[in-house]
Amino acid sequence: MARSAAQRAADKKYRDAHKGELQKWGTSFKPAEIAEIDAIIKQSGMSRADFIRWAVSKFKEQ
Repeated sequence: MARSAAQRAADKKYRDAHKGELQKWGTSFKPAEIAEIDAIIKQSGMSRADFIRWAVSKFKEQ
């Protein structure tokens, strides 16, 4: 179903208001590594971003 003109305008307003707040950061893994890492993350109940933030905090504690 197509979005109305008002919805598209609201989407644009939201994007403009939040421009630059987030950046994407990607990397490549072998499929087996992704499966293992995702399984660990899923068991922890975290998102990938939460897991990275947690890992960085643990690294900083050293």
